[in-house]
Amino acid sequence: MRAGSELPAATGPSARSDLRPDNRGTPAGRWLWRTRKAKALPGAPLLYSRRESGRRPAYLRHLERLFGARRAGLRDLLFSRAPVLFLMVEEAFLLYVAVGLLRALTGRRTAGLLLRPMPITVSPRRRYRWKRRVLGWLKRFHAIETLTILPFSVLPASSAIAKGWIYDFQLWDLTDEEREAVELLRSERRPGDRLVLTAIGTQSPNKGFDLFADIYARVAGLRTRFRFIACGKFAPAVADYAAAFCAAGGVAVDRAVSDAELLGAYAASDAVWCLYPPVGDHASGVLGRAAQLGIPVVVRQGSLAHRLCIVENLTHVPATADGVAERLAGPLPPRDEARGRLAANRFARQSEATLRAALGLAAKRGPAEG
Repeated sequence: MRAGSELPAATGPSARSDLRPDNRGTPAGRWLWRTRKAKALPGAPLLYSRRESGRRPAYLRHLERLFGARRAGLRDLLFSRAPVLFLMVEEAFLLYVAVGLLRALTGRRTAGLLLRPMPITVSPRRRYRWKRRVLGWLKRFHAIETLTILPFSVLPASSAIAKGWIYDFQLWDLTDEEREAVELLRSERRPGDRLVLTAIGTQSPNKGFDLFADIYARVAGLRTRFRFIACGKFAPAVADYAAAFCAAGGVAVDRAVSDAELLGAYAASDAVWCLYPPVGDHASGVLGRAAQLGIPVVVRQGSLAHRLCIVENLTHVPATADGVAERLAGPLPPRDEARGRLAANRFARQSEATLRAALGLAAKRGPAEG
């Protein structure tokens, strides 16, 4: 069925009233996934992003909170002495190379994040081969640091194009307030007779929605055991799958959802869908947020997401496209909030230290050094 103005995962007897869409503007906004604006600090990093879509807004908010960083224009990139961080090298490759080299001439630091290193690392296409050579050459410059958001242990070949790596911010960016909100929602949830498997974000072939919808429509046993919820705007390419999904009783929330509603979606979920096809095989913010909260993620066997889950001991359900329905018929690993919190804290310590070194910022002082 298609949901109307309310998100089923965030409403009903299991949800706080201040998380319902019609109450988004209430003082309970403290529950939203948001960051209070920090004052720009002298020497704080400058952030460059050509667009502000997808995961970029979350990255920008987190880096503002972490370092007092701020957005920068082209003039700032060229003339400021503050370190510069490109949020996505792939979207402005030539600019990253040019700015990095010009700044390196005067010893100013430039760092860049590779959000999707797989194509550059392994593709035989000419456009990727020359990028691979350029990034390998840039490793010679002390003032330029290219980092991937996947550990080298997950994608070893990326060490040829990057000096280091951090964990995707969305594996370690939740605040205590946000965690408490999800845990409270979870504690207030009234258990139903079916488990909830949720697909979060834009629903498209790249996110495996076609498979998600198809198995729910075809396999009666899944409908008996699970409620499937698709939470996010639907791409036109999956219209037929969406119709079959809704006809089978799946819950579709075909619109952009608020941060508050996303809290409800994660709180309501017993597992989160991350079984994406090879074209979507890269770091996933949906997986990251689920992992931070200790929620099992359904991943494609052999994918980067699967490797990450194995390497980092994240709660997951590996499956192939042909075998996912059968796999979901078996037992699911339980949610483990404590495990998710411990992993996120570890990711945060390592990633922040790497970013500080790449940007030439002072190391964070521990309590004993304060």
